[in-house]
Amino acid sequence: MSIANETSTPSHDDSGLAFKTEEDSVLSLLVQPNPKLRFCINDFTQQYAKHFGYYLPGTRISHLKAITDWINSPELQRDQNFETKHHRSKSNRTVFWVTGDAGTGKIIITSKLIQVEHDNSLIGWHFCNHSNILQNSSPSIIQSVSGMMSAKLPEYKAAISDLDESELEKATAKGDSMKVFELLFIIPFNKMDPPRDINGKICPKLIVIDALDEINEKYLEEFLRILRDGWSELPPW
Repeated sequence: MSIANETSTPSHDDSGLAFKTEEDSVLSLLVQPNPKLRFCINDFTQQYAKHFGYYLPGTRISHLKAITDWINSPELQRDQNFETKHHRSKSNRTVFWVTGDAGTGKIIITSKLIQVEHDNSLIGWHFCNHSNILQNSSPSIIQSVSGMMSAKLPEYKAAISDLDESELEKATAKGDSMKVFELLFIIPFNKMDPPRDINGKICPKLIVIDALDEINEKYLEEFLRILRDGWSELPPW
């Protein structure tokens, strides 16, 4: 499992590398909800389209290449389970951070990455928004991304089919974000076989979360804890 996480981007740097733009048609990010998952799935089409419109073809190629190289790195294509939590934590390379000052174009990189990977590795995305509780709390982020993954990844939809809904409701009501993450991420993903292409090669998957600094301060620390501790419990792909 891979996550590219933006908080607040490296300096603008264009290289001579070709990066397909396809004259970049704007995607619809609306997904059909899984009836079993009765929670809000955010539609970020407008946010994505707005910021994607600022992308200039041929720019930020080195940043995008660094992320796509990471997605396809051998460490994220391993099949084995780690023997201990300590070993998993030491070996965890499943979080890629993009940081930088406000106004340096992080969300433009995010939007371009979504466009490039939408039909490839991307299975979930989230744009945090400090003024919307459905977009700035850790339970809402986890649940919305889960709904997207259910629509984008058939193996995940099957793995979550026996979800204990009453346990999820209790965890949500208590505000226990780590338990929500366990139920919607750790348990189903560790039941799944790695997704593979027609040649049997493991296909790493990507989740993009933008603007962690927009998460409500009540939830920010626990969401960072999920990234630190919870993500290392997921398969490396």
